[in-house]
Amino acid sequence: MTVLYLDGLSLLTPLGADLDMVKTSVDASISSYQQCALFGDDAPSIRFSPVPEDALNMHRLPKLPGMSPPQIRLLNLAIFALTDLAPQLPQTPLPLFLAGPQPYYNHSALNHQFLNHLTTSSGVTLDISNSRCINTGRAGMIDAIAIAFKYFDATHAHYALVGGIDSFYDHRTLGILQKSRRLSGDDSFDGFVPGEGAGFLLLTSPHAPEAIRNKSLLTLHQPATVYEPGHLLGDTPYTAEALSSAFQQAMSATDAPINTIYSSENGEMHYTKELSVAILRQQHRMSATRKIHRPAEFFGDLGAAFAPVAIGLASTIIQENPEMAVLVYASSDGGSRAALCLSANHVYPLPDSSA
Repeated sequence: MTVLYLDGLSLLTPLGADLDMVKTSVDASISSYQQCALFGDDAPSIRFSPVPEDALNMHRLPKLPGMSPPQIRLLNLAIFALTDLAPQLPQTPLPLFLAGPQPYYNHSALNHQFLNHLTTSSGVTLDISNSRCINTGRAGMIDAIAIAFKYFDATHAHYALVGGIDSFYDHRTLGILQKSRRLSGDDSFDGFVPGEGAGFLLLTSPHAPEAIRNKSLLTLHQPATVYEPGHLLGDTPYTAEALSSAFQQAMSATDAPINTIYSSENGEMHYTKELSVAILRQQHRMSATRKIHRPAEFFGDLGAAFAPVAIGLASTIIQENPEMAVLVYASSDGGSRAALCLSANHVYPLPDSSA
């Protein structure tokens, strides 16, 4: 199996929850950056890009046993986006492959308890036994799509959910990042603006009936996932080669020229360097007039929520230019590098079950 189809999507970002609204804001270079006193009134404020509290108030949960405040905030973000997608879902329990934050200390935010709370609070019935959590940050959502490919291969099911949720609204994480001088501010010229968001995709398998596949919004080609040993959280020398390999593998899945890239770059030179190397190595597969979009310039670093939002934004471009292909990639602080190509919906024949 080399392709999947996008049948529905929902998102929540600091710039809104409507795809057209978010695209319009990004095209107009509207920024959601704010000065926030996240460490208290006595501490210097930091630049932050939060989701509007009114959105979270719609489904805000009380304290839950065994759930930390950062987990509850993630759950509120997820409930908003998943509830928004619910009317588009088939009436059957679906597996969810859910990506979440990069752990900066001994704490993985997503687990099966989180999934149980999500299905209870959103009203969307999930197939918990076949669901998976991926706690690797920015690249996790594309990792989740790779898992969906394997799931469809193994089961011949028609649908699956993938999602990405993240929030840097965690005082311990922010403290670690600030101590490392990684947050954008007066004392750092190589930092990023932390953000938060959520996004979910309803994916359709090539095994689904053609009538279902014909309605799909987009074709997702086989993603590539590669590990970068010289990542920001380790001590191994950094060569910036892994992303180039991810680009090469992802672009080999389609013959269409790549003339648009959605990048998870957040303003840190570490990630700017590796994109430069990847483009240099793989420029023969890219249009000379390629465009690079860096949405973090407008709504901050969305972490694991970057990829579903980028896929949504890419879909609007592909609808206007159906002959082109878009490359979406994401790099995690912990070493995961992932990329995939998107193109217009071309319904492919069913895979040969005897192969």
